Amino acid sequence: MIPDAGRVLDRIDELFALAPGEGGGATRPAFSEAEARAMLLVAGWAREAGLEPAVDPHGNLWCLPPGDAPCVTGGSHVDTVPDGGRYDGPLGTVLAVEAAARVGGNRGVLVCAAEEASRFGAGTLGSRTMTGKISDEDLSRLRDATGRDALSVRSAYLDFLRELPRMERAPLERISSHVEAHIEQRADLRDRDLSLGVATTVAGPVRHRLRFVGEVAHAGETPVARRRDALCAAAETVLLAERLGQRYAPETTATAGTFEIRPNSLTSIPGEADVGLDIRGVRPGRARLLLEELLGGAREAAEKRGVRLEERPLSASEPTEMDEAMVTAFEDACARLGVSCGRCVSFAGHDAQHLAAVAPAALVFVASENGVSHAPGEAVAGRDVGAALAVLCALVEGLQRERTPQEAGGRR
Repeated sequence: MIPDAGRVLDRIDELFALAPGEGGGATRPAFSEAEARAMLLVAGWAREAGLEPAVDPHGNLWCLPPGDAPCVTGGSHVDTVPDGGRYDGPLGTVLAVEAAARVGGNRGVLVCAAEEASRFGAGTLGSRTMTGKISDEDLSRLRDATGRDALSVRSAYLDFLRELPRMERAPLERISSHVEAHIEQRADLRDRDLSLGVATTVAGPVRHRLRFVGEVAHAGETPVARRRDALCAAAETVLLAERLGQRYAPETTATAGTFEIRPNSLTSIPGEADVGLDIRGVRPGRARLLLEELLGGAREAAEKRGVRLEERPLSASEPTEMDEAMVTAFEDACARLGVSCGRCVSFAGHDAQHLAAVAPAALVFVASENGVSHAPGEAVAGRDVGAALAVLCALVEGLQRERTPQEAGGRR
């Protein structure tokens, strides 16, 4: 039987009401007071479910049953991009709380901090720091839009959460397995007439910044043959990224996501142009291969125009294969309940891909009604939310019966 999703949707609306954005979306930036208020609201719901909420040194909210027994955890995040959708993060978080309340036993909720990358240019900060993938030194180099230090922001964030107990360390050893639910961020499942999806692979992003340095000159008085136009060299590179993305599709994507020129004057030839590149692949090595081809084209464009090219790698990671046994367990739960489900890949990053390094993990998607993501128009059908709740409850019950950290063999 598919349960009613009313309380899940009502609680998502409560989270949304904490910090609505100017354009009709939600605005709870990473490591902000708004994110902290959302964490506190979730902590209250978790207490009602018999769980004990506490915050680890990285800002992640753990809601676990008393004792030290291993748990099946679920959850997502509660921060957003500016004016983002109401379901991205909260859907998986509230579903995890509701499943924990219904199932009982050794079940828990893990809400990872600072998942969205928009504020600092780096996402999944909470899950990556607690799994050792980035250090405090790495965080100290991050800056938000106002130039404040990420660590000082995190300190302020944790001060705001002083109402919750603090953990000396993240209790990763208590996770026997983890399930993150998320709203789908494209329209693939609805196009396939499916309610739910389960990811087999999460893309590994490769990020790079290019700076083209030419010469500022008068737009009217400088002949074309004498120009060293940084913008034109950068524009060629952006268009090349588009062409390569089309050629390497569907397994790899390429995006020029940021673009800055100086002096940015209507009457001046641009002397500098900065381009931020985001390349993602679900097959090992493909993103790096595309990047090398793109960098070759950028160097040619720069040389042809007498422009200097400066290259700076920002980050790089390989795709993450999700736990096959968890994928199969989710599919089996869907089949038992008569819920339509299909396998998929995720080009967006999620906390589950990092938690997969310490425990068997699953990343599951609830069908998007329109394919809109990171925007106020995000939409999901109540029937699909109910289906997700039913399947998560069945999955957690099954994992509690069958899995222990030793039996799973998933810690790696």
